[in-house]
Amino acid sequence: MPRFRFRAKAALELRQQQEQAAAAALARFEAEFREAEASCAAVERQRLIAQGEQIAQARHGIDASTLFWHRNWIVRLQATVDELRIEVRQRADLVEAARKTWQLARQRRLALDRMRQRAFGRHSAAEGREERRDIDELARLRFTVPPLGREE
Repeated sequence: MPRFRFRAKAALELRQQQEQAAAAALARFEAEFREAEASCAAVERQRLIAQGEQIAQARHGIDASTLFWHRNWIVRLQATVDELRIEVRQRADLVEAARKTWQLARQRRLALDRMRQRAFGRHSAAEGREERRDIDELARLRFTVPPLGREE
């Protein structure tokens, strides 16, 4: 019997490459998302610290120019936080799209992999049938045909 050969091997390899590329893109988008999330959290912490400093200085007495400077600083930090939150949402959407792309690529690869496994199972079953047929034929010849030289 000929060796097992999966005719859609090239398609399976292509699907594997597509899945790997999609997984790499997903990992990259997730890393960028985490980075944007960390940046947003850091700026939010800076804003909270600035508010705390403004309150502490106001308790001890502060001149108007320093008060306005703190307010402007806090407003600028809040604007940065708002921009970063928008960026985080956009990156979350990119991560979700990349995850869907990876899942689709994985499903396609798994479908071809299951086809290969089924084809290999059919091939193995056919090999087993052929082997049993050969053994049955040898047994039939051994036990039904009289040995050479002992003809009665």
